Amino acid sequence: MPQDDVNARLIGVIGKPHGIKGEINVMLLTDYPNTILKGSVLFVDQDLSIPVEIDSIRQKTLKGREVSVIKFAGIDDRDEAQKLKGKNLYRSGSEVPALEDGKFWVDDLIGCSVLLKSGIIIGKVQDVDVLASNENLVVLIENPDIKTSGMVGNILYVPLIEDYIEDIDIHGKKVVLKKLPEYI
Repeated sequence: MPQDDVNARLIGVIGKPHGIKGEINVMLLTDYPNTILKGSVLFVDQDLSIPVEIDSIRQKTLKGREVSVIKFAGIDDRDEAQKLKGKNLYRSGSEVPALEDGKFWVDDLIGCSVLLKSGIIIGKVQDVDVLASNENLVVLIENPDIKTSGMVGNILYVPLIEDYIEDIDIHGKKVVLKKLPEYI
């Protein structure tokens, strides 16, 4: 699904307030944090109906992790900032930066068919878990013949790393695996 077909792109999660003047800690989930600037209009709902404009943005390290401290226009005290805690932060699909050939957005993987190099269909990507070390495809197994220690029920977690991924074809909506993950 090309970026123009998506109305909203998840770019962050709003955390707790920072100080008493309406600033908020935000964990950005984008590979392009430098494109989120003062004056940018973001949204606190996936329908893009609740806009918030960035008044100021700066970076800080919190518990060993980079966090953005954002002040939104009209959010001027800690109580107002607290109301946004836990909400997701979105950017309009038309506002995202263009990607180089061969690059894709992580959420473009959702709905892709997953198969082995041999052509055996495994299932479909249901979600992508973003972890500190790497991303994992969350694959719903549709083939009852697939058995691996990497499964939890009918879910297979596939690290999105070169050891496991042969090819990703976003336009063809498929992910080809080199091998099934095995865990001890």
